[in-house]
Amino acid sequence: MQNEFEYETAMELIVCITMPKEGDHIIKLANEAGVQGGTIFYGEGTSGKGILKTLGLNSIKREIVLMVTSETKASRALKHIAKAKVMKKKSNGIGFRLSLNEVRGIHENVEEKITDFDEEKKNMHQAIYVIVNKGEAEDVMEHAQEAGAQGGTIIQARGAGNAESRTVFHMDIVPEKEVILIIAEKSKSQLIIDTISEELKIEEPNKGILFVTDLNETIGLN
Repeated sequence: MQNEFEYETAMELIVCITMPKEGDHIIKLANEAGVQGGTIFYGEGTSGKGILKTLGLNSIKREIVLMVTSETKASRALKHIAKAKVMKKKSNGIGFRLSLNEVRGIHENVEEKITDFDEEKKNMHQAIYVIVNKGEAEDVMEHAQEAGAQGGTIIQARGAGNAESRTVFHMDIVPEKEVILIIAEKSKSQLIIDTISEELKIEEPNKGILFVTDLNETIGLN
């Protein structure tokens, strides 16, 4: 039974995209802010021209760190990571946090929700996820750039599922896949989404999946 002095709190996912061998340091910094553990997996910054090279994201290996914690700790940890890693400088990484609807298996002390967060800055960016067949990620990023995207991260993956699930998603999800993660300002994201969808004919069977989530806070996008 919940203590009357405890508060319900939202849970969030922290995502940090950083240079190779930096993932463990990110998790250590988050731990200093009260976050318990994390998961590291691997990807690469998108290769390309112009702005991507300026951002230092052309064909550079990346580590992607995922951490689940309370809203209060997520906000505190992201600020602590940003300060320690100087993420506002280009090529030092990108971090963001987003809300989760339900979490199981995370055991934390319940905290009061943060009250000093600037609501006007909330949900200023969106994360665009595109899942396509292996070898198509560069085409996705080329179209995204044309629509105003500044860069992205490609993550290697593999589909899995039975015939029924393949029918639901309108694509064969057994072969190797590439997941492209693009962070964009909310005012620009719709054009990026529409351009990718149109150019890749994403509504046709076996062409891909695209979905979007709002971000509560971002760092490293200046």
